[in-house]
Amino acid sequence: MSDEYSDKEKMALDALLKKPTETGHDFFKRSKKGSVPDTGNTGTSRVNASLPAVYPYTVPGFTVLLVAIWWLKPLLTGRLANIFSFEQAWPLLAYSLFTSLALAFLVANRFQRPTWHFYVSLIASLLVLFSSSLRTRFEVMLLLLLFLLVLTLLPFPSVQLQNVIGITALSALITFAVPVCITFLAYNYVDQDFLKNSWHLFYGSLFYFTPLFLPKAKGRLLSLFTGSALLIHAFYTTGFGLPAVATTILVLATFIFSCMRPQTYRYQPLVALCGLLLTVLFL
Repeated sequence: MSDEYSDKEKMALDALLKKPTETGHDFFKRSKKGSVPDTGNTGTSRVNASLPAVYPYTVPGFTVLLVAIWWLKPLLTGRLANIFSFEQAWPLLAYSLFTSLALAFLVANRFQRPTWHFYVSLIASLLVLFSSSLRTRFEVMLLLLLFLLVLTLLPFPSVQLQNVIGITALSALITFAVPVCITFLAYNYVDQDFLKNSWHLFYGSLFYFTPLFLPKAKGRLLSLFTGSALLIHAFYTTGFGLPAVATTILVLATFIFSCMRPQTYRYQPLVALCGLLLTVLFL
């Protein structure tokens, strides 16, 4: 009897010894889970974490290409250079550089929580905006401030902009913020022909930025619709000519390139901006 009691006692003692161990194991397990930063969007974070880092020269290359998209076509018309002096142009050019740099940091970070480089670029844009002649033009300052505000809000999941609404807002501001201000400051008005031609950039931005902004399968699915919208716009505005055919080749090549991820993700931002620049020049 004493042996039986002793066995029960041993079993109870073993149970008591195991219980704190399991509790300790659960504690450290919870502690480990708590140490992972809560992004508020675990699905996106998991997908983004599986993608390789972008090409080392993505940020400067992206910045130069986006500034070229904003300024090259107005300069190629031949009229802007005769009207816009350097004293008038430098504040907007500096704003363009710092803002495109901020957007480049967002793209390199896959539109997740931004780094300090992003905020430094935004602060530099604000300093240029409020310390130059741009502050005297209320319409220009308001539009450029709106662009910075949207860039600030985009990376945060709580704002609920990492979706179709967010990519549409970003494309609209890429199209109508800096280019419209360039034309308005040069001519003191924005004509209908300019606004009509600006839709090339809007549909192009909508397509080329979609896989960068939404790096999941639904982003590539959305690219089918944004790419189709770009091609419909190209054929509708230019007809079945060489510009529309060249745009079709670029769209198809870029879409196929985006479907080959994650192997090609390192170069995708630069490929997207090159495609956007060529599309704008073709159309």
